[in-house]
Amino acid sequence: MAQTPREKYERIWLAIKQDVDVLYSLAAVLRRFFFFFALFLVFFLSFLPTVSLAARVTVTVRGVEGDLLKNIVASLKIAQQKDEANLSTGQIRLLHKQAPEEIAHALAPFGYYAVKVTNNNGHGSLEKKGSGWLAEYEVAPGQPVLVESVNIKVTGPGKEHQKLRNLAASFPLKPGKQLDDGLYEKGKKQILNKALTSGYLRARFTESRVEVRSKEHKAAISLCLDSGPLYVFGATSSNQYILKPELLQRYLPYQFGDVYSLQALNKLQSDLYATGYFSQVTVEPKVPLPEEGSSSEVPVELHLAPAPKNRYSLGGGYGTDSGVRGSIGWKNRMINQLGHRPSLNVQLAEKGSKAAASYEIPVPILDLRYDTVSFDTLYSEESWQDTEISQYNFGATVKHNALKYQFGAGLEYLHETYTVGDMDDSTWLLMPNAFLTIIWAENRVNTDHGIRVSGSVRGAQAPFIASTNFFQFRVGGKAIISPVEKWRLIGRGSFGATAMESINELPPSLRFYAGGDQSVRGYGYKSLGPQDASGRVVGGQYLTEASFEIERQLSKLWSVAAFYDLGNAYDNIDARLQQGVGVGVRMSLPFGQIRLDVADPISEGGFSLRIHLTLGADL
Repeated sequence: MAQTPREKYERIWLAIKQDVDVLYSLAAVLRRFFFFFALFLVFFLSFLPTVSLAARVTVTVRGVEGDLLKNIVASLKIAQQKDEANLSTGQIRLLHKQAPEEIAHALAPFGYYAVKVTNNNGHGSLEKKGSGWLAEYEVAPGQPVLVESVNIKVTGPGKEHQKLRNLAASFPLKPGKQLDDGLYEKGKKQILNKALTSGYLRARFTESRVEVRSKEHKAAISLCLDSGPLYVFGATSSNQYILKPELLQRYLPYQFGDVYSLQALNKLQSDLYATGYFSQVTVEPKVPLPEEGSSSEVPVELHLAPAPKNRYSLGGGYGTDSGVRGSIGWKNRMINQLGHRPSLNVQLAEKGSKAAASYEIPVPILDLRYDTVSFDTLYSEESWQDTEISQYNFGATVKHNALKYQFGAGLEYLHETYTVGDMDDSTWLLMPNAFLTIIWAENRVNTDHGIRVSGSVRGAQAPFIASTNFFQFRVGGKAIISPVEKWRLIGRGSFGATAMESINELPPSLRFYAGGDQSVRGYGYKSLGPQDASGRVVGGQYLTEASFEIERQLSKLWSVAAFYDLGNAYDNIDARLQQGVGVGVRMSLPFGQIRLDVADPISEGGFSLRIHLTLGADL
């Protein structure tokens, strides 16, 4: 059946409508797809590293140098932010515009108040260079401001104090000198420090003014210090039951009523630690607050904790003079509230052994920290070459054992039985003695520059508990210098002499011998000295020793050395000094050096080597 035109148009319209609906559905699907794809893309890109497209800024400042240049660069924001990733062109131009003012502020602390940027009409230049920027500033500091006057006044109780008079004379800025903020603040600190060390703990500036007349290039300094009250030490107390209170008071480096000083309190703390009696020392001053009244006394409280009383030691080692050795020791830091210290040490060695006991009592002779009366006893056995000795000592010594000076005097009783070759004998001697040692060195363990000088005397007079007469002295010294970095020159020497009737009446422990680790290297321990008819070394009346050494540091741990030693023990003043040369390796440790030396005794002729191994501090 043929379709009418109307039906034909309706069918076409229906097909078109169906196609449009399909397109609308497809468009909706595409919209959703692109929406979720965009969300995914944003999420993914957020995890990618940021790529900076910002330009790098190079900053150049000319016309100044040194501290002026450093301060300008540190003050310029364009220099501080030149590597910022998000710095835009507009921000760069803004930072460049601020630069002249920042340069002027940077030079004001150095006394320059007429600073100008001379290029590009005072603005500096900013140019695009490739992918970056170049900022250049030509700086003319101008004429500096000079100090015209310095007026420093002191008010309060301290205005007549000697240290607070004429403060302007020691102020670092003086009339005619260029104004400098750093020196100005340094001078103020010096004034306050003088006041504090003089006991004026509440000192403060009521006026602190620098008047700058930039057009005239002049400045006037005005300071006014209010000293406040003078503080003095009050009572010092402690609730400790470690030392007797009267003994503790002797350690105070100040007295009641002395001018208060932080240095004195620091010294007290270090002194109490140095005694070895305490494991913890807290010094607490009770400075009165202003509202607590007009009291100017500062009480001091000590909070002390006792150190472990007993200290045990166990050691071992080897030395070419002593052979293999081991030791065990005990020391009681404080056996009672009087601060007494007993100790015991036993050493067993291949070539000699000894047992020693000591009892120390602190006494306030010069300095309670270092002054003691010591009672000592020693039993020892030793052998070398064809000599064997067995001795017993007992003595009492008053001594001062500070870091720089050590000296003392005492009385010692010695009973010694000995064999020298085919001769057996025994001796008893009551000997007065005295000693002195002086050490100049910042570090006695590993020394770059230092000197040690020592001397000792002793003697005996028969028949006053002595089997023979003698008088003996010995002097010695050691010097270390470092003329250039990593090099040390070391020299040492000693001389000893004995006045006596016969060397055979003097026990071997009091005779002089040479040779060994601490004497003339290349020779055996105590192998040099006068000999008897059979060729045995019996010891001498005199001793001379000297050594010269050069050391080169290879690292903090290792160094190498070359040395020349000479010396001998002798009875006749024209005796020949024996010589030894050698090289060595050094290992530096916190407690000293381990020294391994190889030496040749060149005076004996031929070629033979002897190894020496020692351990100890430099001075």
